[in-house]
Amino acid sequence: MVGQLSLFKGRKQRGVRAPRATEFALHVAVADVIRRWIMPGWRFTHLPLGELRDKVTAARLKRMGVTPGWPDMMFFNRGGKVCFLELKRKGNTLTEAQAELADFLRGAGHGYEVTDDFRKAVETLKGWGVVRAVEVQ
Repeated sequence: MVGQLSLFKGRKQRGVRAPRATEFALHVAVADVIRRWIMPGWRFTHLPLGELRDKVTAARLKRMGVTPGWPDMMFFNRGGKVCFLELKRKGNTLTEAQAELADFLRGAGHGYEVTDDFRKAVETLKGWGVVRAVEVQ
């Protein structure tokens, strides 16, 4: 399969692979499904704790209590169920802080999943009862 060709290179190109989809695209796709299909009694949020920021802002957030390792999405049910979803770019893995917190949250009995796959994320949310059982295309 030929990759992306350049307009500015010669005729005999093999092409280059397109870059992997960003983590942002996965977050947006999952958030769109949640907003559309969330079940009554559930609330969710996404906390952008890992975003790129300047040193002053990072220091202020740390001073206010932001700690590393927290998952991207958090889900709270009126009945007391709490679940967490960590979304990764294809091929990326948990940091040490994320792995330690994942163990803690699972050990406390909370739902916790890490994935780089849209379908798996939606299936996990359906399994937890966060979203309706919709068919993922």
